[in-house]
Amino acid sequence: MKIGILTQPLRRNYGGILQNWALQQILADMGHKPEMIFLCGGHRPQGRLLALRCMSLVKCVVKKYLFGYRNVFLYSVFNPEYNPSAPQYADAEFVGRVHKTKQLTKDADMERFVASRGYDAFIVGSDQVWREDYSPSITRFFLDFLPECDNRPRIAYAASFGKSKDYISEAHMPRCRELLLHFDAVSVREHEGLDILERDFDYHKGVKVLDPTLLLSADNYRELINGKDRASISEPHIAAYILDMSEDKDAILIETTSCLRIPVKTFYGDFHGENMLTVSQWLAEFDSADFVVTDSFHGCIFSIIFHKPFVVIANQERGLERFLSLLHDTGLENRLVYSFDDFMARKDHLLTVPDYTVTEQLLDTLRRMSLNFLTNALD
Repeated sequence: MKIGILTQPLRRNYGGILQNWALQQILADMGHKPEMIFLCGGHRPQGRLLALRCMSLVKCVVKKYLFGYRNVFLYSVFNPEYNPSAPQYADAEFVGRVHKTKQLTKDADMERFVASRGYDAFIVGSDQVWREDYSPSITRFFLDFLPECDNRPRIAYAASFGKSKDYISEAHMPRCRELLLHFDAVSVREHEGLDILERDFDYHKGVKVLDPTLLLSADNYRELINGKDRASISEPHIAAYILDMSEDKDAILIETTSCLRIPVKTFYGDFHGENMLTVSQWLAEFDSADFVVTDSFHGCIFSIIFHKPFVVIANQERGLERFLSLLHDTGLENRLVYSFDDFMARKDHLLTVPDYTVTEQLLDTLRRMSLNFLTNALD
């Protein structure tokens, strides 16, 4: 089958890139041909805006190649997210491995474009695809471009609403509710997602599955790490992958390094500039760490995949339920802290190494369930 996948736009989000890549790997292993339908948030530029971008591109070419500016990035003037001051992707070379269409804007004729691709089925997910703040044109992520009479399989895999309420605007909710009823199989990433499906969509056949990154093994990801990146990290250290720094998080890092007597290495990289890590470097940081402190969902996932002792700090703004659900599924609920005081109260336990034997047993069961969902949905 040729499968069209709608997920979050590929940008500078390592977890988003890797979940997309992982789902494609799983589908390819099943014998399918996956392709991301690359839907972006902007409009195709016209008129004065297009002229201004052309002038900007000329200036960028001069700065980059004549004057040697390293922090200038060359974008197509038709790119809906034209921004020469930031790289388009976290790792352009790795993103090139993800099978995808050209970038499609809000005003693209989706029905005609999708018809031209010859898809046999469609998958929406994973990541927070059903959170309107994050997904451009939210009804697109409920496959509104397919006619009602189209009988090709419509599947949601590990879709996430991101939060318990206000995830879709009142203006769009009736249409999204209507469109969901045309799906053949719906799975969500969090336990709360099942409650939302029943409460807000009157949908009672939802299934809880794993994020695609957890369907692959640590060895699958180690194959993505090149030898140079692995060799460059040799000293014992605490890996700090913090997306939203705060006084409490800083205090937790200080206390952790004091207790473990090894230095902290912060590796979030520059999310907007030229110094972003490659996917290989990002994975190498997790794989080589002696301890991890993170407030990132996928930072938590890769700590678990690589069997690291870790602390995950609750990140309310980015969606707390996904942390709670993941840690519950893996038997690691006690690794989550809400504040510095919470960390100090449980510090002696938090700084020990988890027993991953039980975690792997739980994950093995959930992997089988998740893969069975995909197999049956595509059968």
